Amino acid sequence: MLTRCATRLAHRLQSARRHFNSNVASTDGDAKARLGIIGVPFSKGQGKGGVEKAPALLREHGLVSLLEQVSHGNMEVHDYGDLQFDVDPIPTEAPEYSKIKNYGEFMGCNKALIRKVQEVLQESDQFLTIGGDHAIGFGSVAGHLQHTPNLSLVWVDAHADINLHNTSESGNIHGMPVSFLLKELRVFWQHAKLEQTAPVCLAADQLVYIGLRDIDPYEAYILNKLGIRAFAMDSVDKYGISKIIERTLDSLKPQNKIHVSFDIDALDKTVAPSTGTAVCAGLTLREGISVVEALRDTNRVQGIDLVELNPSLGNEQDVKTTLASSLEILKSICGYKRSGNFANIKMDLFETVEN
Repeated sequence: MLTRCATRLAHRLQSARRHFNSNVASTDGDAKARLGIIGVPFSKGQGKGGVEKAPALLREHGLVSLLEQVSHGNMEVHDYGDLQFDVDPIPTEAPEYSKIKNYGEFMGCNKALIRKVQEVLQESDQFLTIGGDHAIGFGSVAGHLQHTPNLSLVWVDAHADINLHNTSESGNIHGMPVSFLLKELRVFWQHAKLEQTAPVCLAADQLVYIGLRDIDPYEAYILNKLGIRAFAMDSVDKYGISKIIERTLDSLKPQNKIHVSFDIDALDKTVAPSTGTAVCAGLTLREGISVVEALRDTNRVQGIDLVELNPSLGNEQDVKTTLASSLEILKSICGYKRSGNFANIKMDLFETVEN
């Protein structure tokens, strides 16, 4: 019985080896896929210091080597270092913008990021932006749009981040980046001169939210008015994450590349406590991983953000827990498969199993 099992295993492995070798033969001359990392230690989109330390923390805990490892040698990771930027002046013709906290820093950072993303995509197949707070989502996605106009955006977050300058109660601009991106809302930002730095906009029907559970009233109105697909946590609870993923994928144009902007506060505070606006009853880590795995498996993810990890919040264990969750999300979207991967094993180890 054992001999017959060994024989069948040998046949299957030999068949797999022939199939694998034929695929390798056709791609041996191809270069490895290339991922470019941009650190954006920006914290001015909200009031809690420390989020600017996250890029360094992730690097210190082996981010680059981890992503190379999970790709099984199929991806080259290049770290472009941290973004450098100047402060923009507040437009004199728009005094209402003065109610936005740190508007000049926000625009200066994001204009630089728009340019940097395009530069990285000239040299890379994918890019990863590590924040920093979610205010950088504007520059990351806008830069991506200028390079790749046919783009869909999946915003994984507890918050909608779609306030306008005149609807935000706090004035914190990390709650506004999506409104800068949408074609339908550009009229509200006419004095920001976005047509000069980011003329290509995102269509509202190519934006999908997952994980929402803290939405301001005006944000809820905008989502409803524009018909934006927003899967809040009550939908996740009602239908399950598999159905939410299915409906998300059905919403994205199949020819489009995908940008995934992941705020770590999308996860429940039990697995991501060290973040500035933690909200109870969020995604489990397994649900978060399932979301990014499904998007990864489309082979269309070209841009990724990971934001709002704040090492200055909580105790040592809180930071360790949030860091571990962040790395799990990143390694999953960049190639790690929970079901295993045997693409690069040495098939000749099984040649001793004879008929």
